[in-house]
Amino acid sequence: MEQPILPFARGDWRFEPRGSVGSALADARRRRALSIEDIAAQTRVPIRYLAAIEAERFDVFPGLIYLKGFVKAFARAVGLCERWAVEAVEAALMDTRRRASA
Repeated sequence: MEQPILPFARGDWRFEPRGSVGSALADARRRRALSIEDIAAQTRVPIRYLAAIEAERFDVFPGLIYLKGFVKAFARAVGLCERWAVEAVEAALMDTRRRASA
């Protein structure tokens, strides 16, 4: 089994995710030549939620626990660090809340 690609790793790792969590997951998916349908079949996460993750439309999820679980599954399927992906989603949600309250 392939080791996860950590977003902060250098040297031996193939690449570092750049930009937002949605774009990093989409880039990793494309680098592996996988379609959204491939990821959905592998993870059993509905296509509409995978597309929402890539577009960072976190408001469409029925709850935070679903969002985190789906993001972890997506990250695992494309070889990214699950912990990094969840932390990136949490940071994006906090940023959205800050902008909404300002």
